[in-house]
Amino acid sequence: MRKGWWIAGIVVLCLPLVLATWLMLAARWPKMDAMTMQMPMGVRSLVAEVALPKAGWGKQARSALERVTRLDPQNRSAWSRECTFYLGSANGQTDVSVCKTAISLENSAENWDGLGRAQERVGDECDAADSFTKASGMESNGSYGYVEQMGRAALRCGKLYDARAGLEAAIDVEAKAIQVPDQDSDDVDSTKEDQTTDRDYLIVTFDRMHLGELAAQTCSASHPEWKGCSCNLDAKKEVSCTEAKH
Repeated sequence: MRKGWWIAGIVVLCLPLVLATWLMLAARWPKMDAMTMQMPMGVRSLVAEVALPKAGWGKQARSALERVTRLDPQNRSAWSRECTFYLGSANGQTDVSVCKTAISLENSAENWDGLGRAQERVGDECDAADSFTKASGMESNGSYGYVEQMGRAALRCGKLYDARAGLEAAIDVEAKAIQVPDQDSDDVDSTKEDQTTDRDYLIVTFDRMHLGELAAQTCSASHPEWKGCSCNLDAKKEVSCTEAKH
């Protein structure tokens, strides 16, 4: 009888080690997924959490993240990471769906930005403009990337007032960035180049709003050496500016 109690005690003591070993193996080996999928959701979630850091970064990360979300459909970290870093599937609507799921689990500016970029890739410029607007609204101090993307998408969509608001906000952020003391000269040059591009988009916005005087003023600020600007959206919906001929 005493021997039986000893054996039972050893089994109880070893059980956590056995479970931990199984958990590590299940997280590392996808071939164990069929077994894991039969487990209670709590166990599946635990396996997914252990597997998530092993997804790594790079080309193989997306398939690893998809495995995590398959094991645990409520794993918001995996959905968000897939939305914000690993878009670009063969079917663009898949990316849109991924980001909508990510937003349903975590309503963050980063996920709305990812959704906007996914919507742009499938040609839904108006939806993209709305998504970038929501992303920018979640940043109390303003984010250059969000407002700039909002402005460009809104211009392509034809939402001219939104385009103006986004692009002017982006230019304002850039102007403040240039004034930061002790900033690296390469960073300043890059910011000025971005500012020129955003002003060119704003010129097209003003032209379409029939605000010729503001367009001319923006042209003078963007290209002071030119006599005037001729700016249009090209076939790829990118702004192309040349010096106007007089």
